[in-house]
Amino acid sequence: MSKKNKCALQVIIASGPRDIGRAALGFAFATSAAVSNIKVHIVLASDGVAWIKKNQSKARQKVGAFGSIAQFLDILAENGAVISVCSACLQSGCLSGVCGKKILTKFPAAGLSELAVRMCKPGVTTVVF
Repeated sequence: MSKKNKCALQVIIASGPRDIGRAALGFAFATSAAVSNIKVHIVLASDGVAWIKKNQSKARQKVGAFGSIAQFLDILAENGAVISVCSACLQSGCLSGVCGKKILTKFPAAGLSELAVRMCKPGVTTVVF
């Protein structure tokens, strides 16, 4: 397998099931980068936290010309993308219908300062969906 490019992409997904088209675009963008050997870090925040819920039926729904968010998550994992959750979401334990620390703790936390520091590193581009 070839090495990852020196550039990196940070994708913040704040769109949940009510704006599935925007979320799917973010996941498709991140997936395209990951399969192109770009280092990808996804941060789920706000309504985007809903995508880590095991029984999120909309995650299995095909979105227009895109596949499902569940398919994107699988491809991202296969290509070494890192997925983390907003640390405020982990502390509150309930956001967008995803309640209980048991669901959230398998994903690492990402604080706003961590996102800001990563964003300022040379070669890192940040986009928000």
